[in-house]
Amino acid sequence: MAIILILVNNFMGNQLLTLVTTDKFQTILWEFDKVLIMLFLLFSAGMAYCLFYDVNNMVNQQEVSSRDAVTQLPNIAVYHEDITGILLNEAARDYIMVALDIDKFKAVNEIFGFACGTKIIKMVANMLSSRLHKDEKCYRIGNDVFYLLLKSHGRYEDYARIKDILDSIVIELVSTDDKEFLDSFEGGIYNHVLSFSAGAVTLQAKEMKESLAGYDGEVLQERCLEMVAKIADNANIARKQGKSKNENSVAIFDESMRQAIVEDKKIEDAFLIGIERGEFMIYYQPKFCIDGDEAVHGGAEALVRWDSNELGFMPPGKFIPLFERDGNAIRLDMHVVDLVCQNICEWLSKGLEVVPVSINVSRPTMVNGPGYFDYVRERLFLYDVPQELIEFEILESSSEVDEDMVVAFINELHSRGFKISIDDFGTGMSSLGLLRRIPLDTLKLDKSFFDDMSLDMSEKDSAVIRYMIQMAKTMDIRTIAEGIEQKFQVDMLKEYGCDMIQGYYFSRPLSASDYEKMLKKVE
Repeated sequence: MAIILILVNNFMGNQLLTLVTTDKFQTILWEFDKVLIMLFLLFSAGMAYCLFYDVNNMVNQQEVSSRDAVTQLPNIAVYHEDITGILLNEAARDYIMVALDIDKFKAVNEIFGFACGTKIIKMVANMLSSRLHKDEKCYRIGNDVFYLLLKSHGRYEDYARIKDILDSIVIELVSTDDKEFLDSFEGGIYNHVLSFSAGAVTLQAKEMKESLAGYDGEVLQERCLEMVAKIADNANIARKQGKSKNENSVAIFDESMRQAIVEDKKIEDAFLIGIERGEFMIYYQPKFCIDGDEAVHGGAEALVRWDSNELGFMPPGKFIPLFERDGNAIRLDMHVVDLVCQNICEWLSKGLEVVPVSINVSRPTMVNGPGYFDYVRERLFLYDVPQELIEFEILESSSEVDEDMVVAFINELHSRGFKISIDDFGTGMSSLGLLRRIPLDTLKLDKSFFDDMSLDMSEKDSAVIRYMIQMAKTMDIRTIAEGIEQKFQVDMLKEYGCDMIQGYYFSRPLSASDYEKMLKKVE
């Protein structure tokens, strides 16, 4: 029974205070209570939904921010968290962290389109993920770069597993029946075989924890971040070791790789200063004609050498591969043209009978094309050097990179009246294909063909050499044998019909002054 005091004032004065105690009014009050309870429950449910929505939205946003949009793989932020977790986990086991990318992936996007490139990224991501074991992860870092976190079982076993992962993925890509993918490649991936470069760093849990001993709080977190960044840096240093091999490559990091980078940087820094100081010089490797009764001096190959004030004397094998990677090869090739033209100009001014000098052209210079042609023409004019005294040698290994580019460059040189030779012929995979596409004047047969020559070699052993020489003659192309050091080699090559010899048997590379003396003797 409810007792309700109702004060009816109506803002106009005091009224009668009435006590109402009827059963009917009691029922009304109960119904009103139920409405209030229902409103309260609805309000509570609404508040709970809003809270759930906000929390769920925050979780979804966090999930999106930790996932790569294309592949849905964990991204670099998750990689940092996972490596930090390993560093701080007392029970963590050894892992190996792998950084890998798809070789020349930029060319895939440019040739076949970004849609095809995206399709490949998705396929590679799925293939990598499917090859993981429990507690292993794959991350997409950006573009075509992926990181793997694999359990380590020892250096040899880790190397073999990473190589097997890459090889199996290439096979799976080649054998795929995905019509959309194959159509994107205009007839199949066979026309553009993909390969991967991978670098790895072993994460030895015990050693890493020992290096963090004594740190805590913010200092510990900073140390962890430094180690995470260094691990990735080292893996990427190793990854770049196998580039340009056109095959799946795996390298496991060691400190010698970092030291090599430091040494390379010193060479790069000394390059332009070396040109200004005149530290580069040309040595001349004479060539001798053997198609007559006696060997006759028939030209020379210009070989660059570098005697650095800071780094000492360096053979070309130490700096040329580096310059081909960092772009300095173009500048060096131009400098060689300048030095050779200077030497020829000096010899002509002394009345010497100069024979043609061949100059090597690097792959980056072939890409530069027109700029190099213009520079050669300018140098010939400046030093008043007859064009017929300059020839060019193209490394056959360059043709493995982009044969169309090599063909276009050679055709342009030839159209300008220069003679062309292919150096190290027989070491690449597309030699015979090149012969039918370019106006070639000379084949230089690689030294490796003659290293195993002997007086009692069988007909079978000599068949390849004889075939290449005969084939060249049929095509009206001269042949030069490189690296010849013994008389019986000269005699056999003369019998086979080889035109010229280059090697220590006749002469080692000579400085410009010594080569000048040879020119005087020839007269």
